[in-house]
Parts: sequence; structure tokens; C-alpha cells
Amino acid sequence: AAPGVAGESPAAVLGIITGPDGARLPGATVSARLEGSEESVRAVSNSSGMYRLSDLRTGDYTLMALLSGFEPYTLTGLSVSAGVHRVVDMRMRVATISDIITVTGFSPRDSVEGARTRESSARDVGEALAEATGIHSLRKGGIASDVVLRGFQSKDLNVLIDGQRVYGACPNHMDPAPFHVDFAEVDRIEVAKGPFDINNQGSLGGVVNIVTKKAEPGLHGTGTLSTGSYGYINPSATLSFSRAPFSILGGYSYRRSDAYTDGSGKRFTEGLNFRPESLDSDAFRVGTIWGNVSFSPFAGHLAQFSYSHQQADHVLYPYLLMDAVYDDTNRLNAGYQVTGLAGLVRSVRIQAYFSRVDHWMTDEYRASSLSRPREYSMGTLAGTQALGGKIETMLRSVKVGVEAYHREWNAATSLAGAGYTPQYSIPDVGTDSFGLYSEYARSLSDRVRLSFGGRLDTVTTAADGARANSDLHYAYHSTRLTSKTNNYPSGNVRLSVTTSLGIQFTGGIGHTVRVPDARERYFGLKRMGTDWVGNPGLKPSRNTGLDGGVSFRREGLLVESNLYLNRIADYVTVIPQAKVNMVAGVMNGNARTYQNADARIYGGDILVSYLLSTRFFFSSDVSFVRGTRTTSPERGILTPNLAEIPPVRSRTTMRYDTGRVFAEVEAVFSGAQRNVDTLLGEAPTPGYGIANLKGGVNYRGASLRLGLNNLFGRQYVDYLSYQRDPFRSGARVYEPGRNWFLSLSYRF
Repeated sequence: AAPGVAGESPAAVLGIITGPDGARLPGATVSARLEGSEESVRAVSNSSGMYRLSDLRTGDYTLMALLSGFEPYTLTGLSVSAGVHRVVDMRMRVATISDIITVTGFSPRDSVEGARTRESSARDVGEALAEATGIHSLRKGGIASDVVLRGFQSKDLNVLIDGQRVYGACPNHMDPAPFHVDFAEVDRIEVAKGPFDINNQGSLGGVVNIVTKKAEPGLHGTGTLSTGSYGYINPSATLSFSRAPFSILGGYSYRRSDAYTDGSGKRFTEGLNFRPESLDSDAFRVGTIWGNVSFSPFAGHLAQFSYSHQQADHVLYPYLLMDAVYDDTNRLNAGYQVTGLAGLVRSVRIQAYFSRVDHWMTDEYRASSLSRPREYSMGTLAGTQALGGKIETMLRSVKVGVEAYHREWNAATSLAGAGYTPQYSIPDVGTDSFGLYSEYARSLSDRVRLSFGGRLDTVTTAADGARANSDLHYAYHSTRLTSKTNNYPSGNVRLSVTTSLGIQFTGGIGHTVRVPDARERYFGLKRMGTDWVGNPGLKPSRNTGLDGGVSFRREGLLVESNLYLNRIADYVTVIPQAKVNMVAGVMNGNARTYQNADARIYGGDILVSYLLSTRFFFSSDVSFVRGTRTTSPERGILTPNLAEIPPVRSRTTMRYDTGRVFAEVEAVFSGAQRNVDTLLGEAPTPGYGIANLKGGVNYRGASLRLGLNNLFGRQYVDYLSYQRDPFRSGARVYEPGRNWFLSLSYRF
């Protein structure tokens, strides 16, 4: 380190590190070297991208920032004087080959770096994202957590992988999009909140884009072995090579675990009708292989191709009555871009993708399958695929694009009580979407930035008329429709103003639309006691949202606050409903079904981040969300509370980080949730508080990460770990008790 001269007040350099899209970058190593000497000071950016270099003597410095996946940032000749604190914000460029298609655009967004997700004990991306402000996860078992963003569940979000649509096949969301990507693939995760995404059709409440790793210049390899409580093991390896004009990367990962125990020592398989031999069986087994190549045939031209295959089997879901026997995924993504053009057209970017998911779930691991003619008493074979793409061009500072995709979704359910006769619960439904969009951003001055955009879509959903259970639809909704087309506009305006005092005000209004999916419109399943029925007459959900924020920076202090209000016309909600028409073969008098209701989702969050010194960071955030709907007794909507809305939550961390050694203590508190949907049988959930510890060491390409979660062994359940039809178990899934994790990695 370079100490200040005796009698002289030391200088400091501080600022925020961002990526090319403005998202803040945590975990960057920043150093200031006194020119003409070997004296230097080093620091690491915190979770808000902030850094501070203290105790600098007067002189000229070379400032450098390093972060895996980004080009080194270097600034020479930086003069500092005694007692002066210089503010230097750094915007880093992606070192790997750039992404073909911009996903989040100018939306308000955050960035979660892959290095930080790998510091956690999370088993998948959905669980890891819950550590970010305003994001929660919905736990269904030991893996495959769903993402909830500001109260919007994944059905009302776009969760993409490299801009590619990857859908789960399970009607119960056993396999949400984040489940289909491995941690070792992830470079960073972009999160855009609110109805401001016009780049992707259907982003009612926001968009999450998981960006996978690309090859960095040279030859590199990484080997990682992660392990932890409950027999968890996760070996992974990647190898890459890049030298102009060609690059290639490949990797493999395997994950498995036993069923975890909660704070009382009870396994999540106990008391939930699992067979005795399943109580101690694997909770999940997942293997993933992936690769990508790129080639630049001419200056300013770039072609990319990537492929990933994932095989998951024996995935237990205590949240539901069935478990996944297998869930197989194939992802292909290709793109071509031309940049650096002169004239009106500055760049052209093209993307094409295909994804396929095959899913088989049964109750063969449960006691309900005993003494049955087959190894299961209920089973659903489901498959979905998406074929789509984008063409995008920059006309000087105006982005213009076209997006189109086709999705197929089918599911057949067999029940022992019906002689295993297949019911086409999702009757081979096709969704065809075509949209045009444009977006513009401009700095009106050094302190004022304006952005606005618009989009026009046409979306058609159509079921196979020979397979659709139109008798069920008519019995409960008086319709036999099997197709529907919707046309609608979307748009937004956002403004950012920074005052001379360093206070930034942001605000905007956005309007986005989501068309009901195949399950919501065309699902049909006869069951004992209560049927489960889609509603072919559902209207698209239309969200008009207001978002406002204030950000204040002073020295090493950052305070951010956001408030938002979403008014959703025709929000899709689940209700119980009585039969309205007598139809032969429809024996039950009641069903669970979907209905439109006007709703409001509103809330806010506040983040305080403070650099106590070069190496000590403090951070604390609080988020709150409330969801209500307009009651309508004539349509069966009797209660005002939206289901599965998370309660207030706070997270406070203290971190010591030198870039070589780090240690962190974290406290998480969640309030009680009493605003429940009693119509669906939801019950209040008590609040809880837990403490977590983690630390690590980096040395010459090797790294060690270890941690202890739920330090005091608290038995608690997160409100979102509740239940979902049509195959709910009715059980709440308790969170893991005290558990440890360890990860060893080496990179060359």
C-alpha cells in the first residue's frame, strides 16, 4: 500500500463501475499505482458496483479495473492531491464477443455477475437471484426455483437465455426457464424491472436475461468442484480458446443432492406420502453440456452459434403430487451481426433460435402409486418447443426491430381412476407471435437523458380441435373456442435528471401486454372431486405502470429508493368456479379455473450502500410489494388479495474484501404475510430472521469459497413456497436448516 506523507491529509479515489449498458458491476478489482514506483492500493467493487481507494499520497496514478469477462479499464496520469477525494466512474467494455441482440434495452436494470452467484449456496439461477433487491424465488423442492420479480411470477415475465425463449414443458412450472441453464454457463444476469421492455413480447412485469459465457482472448480453462450439506456435489469444467477471427468454448457440469432437512431436522420428503425407498433417494440429478463458437469473416462482421443439452432426472417436488422422472432440454442459438457501418444504417443484428423441452412426471416415487396396474397412478407427458428470432438495426440513434416466434405446447395426463386413458390436458396448442418495435434514447444535456419506445404485436393461440376438451370449457365457460388472435400496442417513456448536488431522479410510464398462455386458455382435465379447466375467452393482461426513483451519492455513500405502481387490466387469476352448463360426461360440479380481474401491484424498495474503507463494505436493502384485485362476486372473485405475493423483506450485509481474501456476514428478515387469498386456501405465514456467513480466498488462479447458511438452524418457510394447482400436494416446503457449502476452483 501507499501511505500518505506524515502531516498530509491522504487523498482518495472513488466511484462506480458499470458495464456498457449502465448496469453496475460488483466484484471488480480496482488498483491505483503511483507512477514511477511499485506502490499501489487495491480495492474491490461492492454489490452496488462502488469502490474506494484510500490513503493515497499526492502524485499521478495509473488506475486499473479488472473483471472476468470485461476488457481491463486503464486510466493513466490521474492526479490526486492531499485531502482531495476524486470521483472516477468507470464503464467497462465486454472483453468477450458481444451479444448479438440487445435484450433489456433502455429499461431500468440491474446486473448480477456470475462470480457473485457462485459465491452462494444456491442450486440454480432462480434461487441465486433471490439475493437481489426486489426479487424472490418460489421453492418447490431442492432445485428448480421459480423467479418472482416485484410480485410478478414467471408467467408474467420474460426469462430468457442469451435473448432466447426457453419455456418449461410442465403445466405446474416444475421446470421454469432458469432451471434449463447451469451455473457454470452463466457470465451475468441482466434484470429489467417494470413494464418498460419493448424488445420482447409479453414482458408484463419485467425481463430477466441470463447471459452465458463466451471465450476470452487466449487459451483458458476452469475446473470447479462444489459440495455441501445433504450430499450435494457439483463438478464442472470449461475450456475455451480465442484468437481472431475464431473462438470456441465448451463445458460440462453435473449436479446431484439428497433431500435436505429443515431447521427441525426433518427431510422435505417426510410426511408427504413418499415411498419409504424414496425418502433417502436423490432429490435431483442434472447433467449439462454446452458449447459455442464464433467467427469473424470480415471486419465488423461476426457469426455466433451455441448449443446446450441438459438431462435432469429423479427430481423430487414435495410442493406437488408428482415428481419429474426426466426433463430433457435442447437449446440452439445462432446470430450474425454487422457493425461499424456508415450512413443511416449503423448496424444490423440477426438472431435465430430453437429450444425443446421434454418432460415426464409421475407419482411413482409416492405411496399413491402402490398396488396400481402400472408403476404410477398419475402421470403427465409434456413437451414444448420454441422457434423464433429477431432482426434488429440501428438507424443512427434509433433502434428498429422485428421479433417473431412460434411455440408448441402439449401435455397428456393419464390417471389410474380413468383407466389410464390419456387426457390431452394441453391439447397441442400453437402460439404464433409477430411484433415490430423501435426505441430511441438521447442525452438532452450532461444531466438529462430521455428514452422512449413503442411496439406493435399480433399473437394467435390455437389448440388442436380434435384434442381440446371443449365439453369442459363449455360446462364452465359456455364456449367451445379453440383459437384466438389478439393485436395490441405497447410503449414507454423514461426520463433521468441529475442535479448539481449529485442527486439523480428517474421516472417513467410504461405499458406492456401479455397474452394468456396455452394452459390458461385451453387446459382441460377431469379429476375426482374437482376439475381443472382453462378459459378460452381470457383477454390479454395489460399493465400500465408508473416507476419513480431517487439516487443520491456522496463520497462512499449511495442511497437509492424506488416506488412503483402497476395497474393491470384483465390480470389472469385463479379461482374456484361452479359448473354453469350440464354436459354429458362432466360429472363434477366445481373446477379450478382462470378468470380476468383488474389488479394493482405496487410497492417500493430502498438500498443503502456505504464504503466504510477500501476493504469494508456495508449494504442494506428493504423491499415491499402488495397485490390486490377488484372483487366480482358474479364471476367468482370474492377476495381482494392476489395469491402468492411476497411479504416485506430486508437484507443487510457487512463485507471485508481485499480482492484476495473476503468474508461476509448477512442478516435476512422477512415480515409476516397476512394478506392472503383465502379463496384458494392460502393461510398466513409468520415472519422470520436468519443469519448467513461466507468467505473465500483467491490465489494465482485458484479460489476457495465456503459458507454457512441459516447459522442458528431456524425452522421457517418462505411465503412463496406454498402450493399450485392442478397437482398441488397442499404442503408448504420448509427452507433448509443449518447447512454448509464449499467450492474449489482453478482457472488458467
